[in-house]
Amino acid sequence: MHASRVLFFAALLTSLAACQKPKPPASPLLPVQVATATTADVPFYVDTFGNCATVASVTIVPQVTGILSQTQFTEGVFVKVGQPIFQIDPAPYEAAVKQAQGDLETAQASLVNARQKLARQQNLYQTKVNDVQDLQDAQAAEQVAQGNVTSSQAALDNAKINLGYCTIASPIDGKTGPYLINTGNLVTANTSKLANIQTISPIYVDYTISEADLGKLRQWIDEDGLDVQITVPGDDNPVETGKMHFIDNQIASGTGTLMMRATLPNKAQRLWPGQFVDVRVILTVLKNAVVAPVEAVLVGQTGSYVYVLQADNTVAMRIVTKGQREGDRMVITTGLAAGEKVVISGQIALAPGEKVAVQSSPTPAPEAVK
Repeated sequence: MHASRVLFFAALLTSLAACQKPKPPASPLLPVQVATATTADVPFYVDTFGNCATVASVTIVPQVTGILSQTQFTEGVFVKVGQPIFQIDPAPYEAAVKQAQGDLETAQASLVNARQKLARQQNLYQTKVNDVQDLQDAQAAEQVAQGNVTSSQAALDNAKINLGYCTIASPIDGKTGPYLINTGNLVTANTSKLANIQTISPIYVDYTISEADLGKLRQWIDEDGLDVQITVPGDDNPVETGKMHFIDNQIASGTGTLMMRATLPNKAQRLWPGQFVDVRVILTVLKNAVVAPVEAVLVGQTGSYVYVLQADNTVAMRIVTKGQREGDRMVITTGLAAGEKVVISGQIALAPGEKVAVQSSPTPAPEAVK
C-alpha cells in the first residue's frame, strides 16, 4: 500500500512537470515593404525609333562658266541665306555687260534717227511730195530700230544677270559640307558641283509605327498633329520635342509599318541628319491615372496581380490590369484604387490572408552631382 502511494505521487509530479514546459515560439511574421498607390497625369504614347533627316539639302552648282576665283567660307561652318560663299572670275561678264550696253546705245541712236526719218516722210506724204512706198519704208525702218532696242536691252539685262551669277550666295541657312572643287579650277554652268549645304535647324525625324498602333493614333490625332518626344540613346540630356506633321499614304506590306515624320526646332543642334533616335509619340494624357511602383506588380497563371495591405496587416491578392509603364511606375487601369498600400518587397513568399510585418522602405541614396 505504501509503495503504491509513492508511485502515484511520482506519476503526478511527472505529469505536472510536463504541463509546465514552455510553449514553442510562434513563427515570425514575414517582413515586407509597402508603397501607396497614387494618381498622376500620365502621357499615353507609342514608342518607336527613327532617323533624323535634313529639311533641305542643296548642292551648289554654278549658273555660269568661268574660273572659280574665291571660296568665301570654311568647310563645315554654318552659313546664312544670302551669304556669299563662292566667287567666279567676273571679268569676262563685266566685259559682256559693257558690250551689251554699247549695243543698246547704238540701237537707241538708230531708233532716234529712224523716227526722225519717219516724221519727214509723213510730212512729205501729206504734201504729196512722195509716194506711199517711201512712207511705208520709213515706218518699217522705225519698227526695225525699235526691235533692235528691245533686243539690245534684253541682251544687256541677260549680261547683268550672268554677271550677278558670278557671286554665289547660300540659298538656305545650313551647315556646309566639304569643298567639292577647289579655287582656281574652271567650273561649268549647271554641271560642276561646288559644295553641299544641309539644314540642321529645324530638322525632320522619320520613324515608323506598327499597323496595330494605327487605330490608337487615328483615335487621338487632330488637325494640330501629335507631340513627339525625341531622345538620343546614351544621351542624358533632356528630350527634344516637336510635332508630327506627315503620315504616309500606305502601310508597307512587307513590314506592316507606317512611315511618319515629325519636325523639331533643334535649336541646340543636338540632332544631326542620319542620326538614330528613340521616338515617343504622345497620343494623349491620362488624367488622374492610378499608378503603383513597378515592383508591386507580379504575373501569375491568372494574369497580373498585386498584394494589397489590409487594416489588420494581412495581405490580399488583387488581380489588376496593367497599363503602360512610366519610368519606375506602372499604370493600373483596373483592380486598384488610389490610396491603397501595395507590397513592393517580400511578396514572393506571401500567401493571401497572411499577416506581415511592415518595414520602412530604405532611404534612396542621393544622386551624384553631375
